[in-house]
Amino acid sequence: MVSGRQKVQVFSLGLPAKGTPTVQRRYRVKWRIDGRDRTRSLRSKAEAERYRRSLLDAVDRGERFDDATGEPSSWSNSTPTWLAWSQEWLLLKWPQWAGTTRRSAVEVLVLTAPLVVRPGAPAAPEGVVQWARSDGYQPGSTGWDTPPQWLRRWSLPLDEITPRDLERVLVAITTKQDGKSVTAAVARRRKNTVGAVLRAAVRRDLINRNPMDRVEWKTPSRDMTIDVATVPSMEDVVTIVEHVAGLDGRAARYAALFACVGLAGMRPSEAIGVHCNDLELPESGWGQARLRGATTEPGTDYTDSGERWEVKGLKHRATGAVREVPLPPPLVGYLRAHLDLLDDSQGPLFHNANDQPMTSTNYSSVWRRARAAVWDYHPQLATATLYDLRHAAATMMLHAGVPPAEVARRLGHSVDVLTRIYSGVMSGEEGRSNELIDTEFERMMQG
Repeated sequence: MVSGRQKVQVFSLGLPAKGTPTVQRRYRVKWRIDGRDRTRSLRSKAEAERYRRSLLDAVDRGERFDDATGEPSSWSNSTPTWLAWSQEWLLLKWPQWAGTTRRSAVEVLVLTAPLVVRPGAPAAPEGVVQWARSDGYQPGSTGWDTPPQWLRRWSLPLDEITPRDLERVLVAITTKQDGKSVTAAVARRRKNTVGAVLRAAVRRDLINRNPMDRVEWKTPSRDMTIDVATVPSMEDVVTIVEHVAGLDGRAARYAALFACVGLAGMRPSEAIGVHCNDLELPESGWGQARLRGATTEPGTDYTDSGERWEVKGLKHRATGAVREVPLPPPLVGYLRAHLDLLDDSQGPLFHNANDQPMTSTNYSSVWRRARAAVWDYHPQLATATLYDLRHAAATMMLHAGVPPAEVARRLGHSVDVLTRIYSGVMSGEEGRSNELIDTEFERMMQG
């Protein structure tokens, strides 16, 4: 059956399975709009039949069905609800995103769905958040179109969302259960996601203006500068790498990974993505690694393959880009020793015991034990992460006088971002910089 340029099909009523207790019986109405299935579960057969008949009548009249709600447009005098539109927005964006971005967006939408509700809404019943996480914001889920009745009734229409509503929501999603605020980076990401949903609604002419533009809630400032006092020294890096290299069993294999991060400044995900044939490891001197991408662990719900991990391109680089990273002689030694431990010297450089891509789940326990064992004398490093070794590499290069542009290239940063992150490192170079300028002045005067 065709409604305008839409193809709408209404199917036979779905009956509950035989033997289902009366209180659990649901009658399922299913219809399809341009290939996308919609469903609604109702308690009684009579109610479900009436709903199905209403859909058929709307199709016969040639009514257009709303893309967000899935129901005939005439059934609602308002815009789609936050729930319906945020689901539609996620579905539009999903193919464009990497797995980690998908996971981040779902996290925010799950938190937001029970909060963007009509005034006077009762507290969300048990199961609403679980539905949002397992079905409502998981494209392809069998429960995508069957939200709890509470959400169906109370989700706020887009054109009724006010700046005050958003201010209340933003406070809620940026405050942890212990009353403390989330980090500035997390707060900004959550606000940006909510704002992106609303901006898309404006572009689709679902609302006339974005209420986020009038929100008074202030986003926490994001201080990108690292605290130099919490960055491991090169001696600290070598100590922890040597400690791991001396461990028994497979744990020793993580030494080379930690060294790639701490001595060459690779991101952990980039190091994990390296293949053995991407390395040049001479018997002496400097080597080189060709970084072609990164291996991340967004989880099975967020990858197209259904695997836990995902291989993607280099951060802030064009598809297929390669970044060549010089490997200092000590790192070349660690990597040559690591290759001797591998059964396949042509495959991935780092993999777990099941010959699958290594993930943070694999190396985290080894990292925590090593950190406690070798840095117990340094309380500021008690909570250091593997990523902090990357800061150590950057700090070492800057202190050594390597030009910032070259440091940025090796790290995969822009010079602007490098300057903002490591401004504290660079500020410590005033004395040496003055000496260099004095030398230049003397040369000029003598000339």
